[in-house]
Amino acid sequence: MFVLAISLMLSPLVLAEDLVKLRNMALIKVGHKNYLQGTAVNTSGRDLKSVSIHFDILKAGKVVGSRDTEVHSVGAEEAWRIWLPIDIEGPDGFRVDRIVAGEYSTHESGVAVQ
Repeated sequence: MFVLAISLMLSPLVLAEDLVKLRNMALIKVGHKNYLQGTAVNTSGRDLKSVSIHFDILKAGKVVGSRDTEVHSVGAEEAWRIWLPIDIEGPDGFRVDRIVAGEYSTHESGVAVQ
């Protein structure tokens, strides 16, 4: 009974490299602060319950930190801006470690009912 209750609470999660595309991602400096910026697009053709993207931050080719971003209720073909402050001194690169999407189950919808 306990295992069943837990499985009903979790939405299906899938690795989403084929469901979400990143565009124009860049590590930029504004004043004395560094930021990771770009755009993500839900290219799955369906609404997603959530999308989580994990980035590794690099310095001289080595991972020196990481940053995560998460959005909820992303419509099909919807795009959103990524703007993450990077509080690591002198980062010179980044890489996408993973993209995970939570999909709506067949009995859920992204529409609130009052």
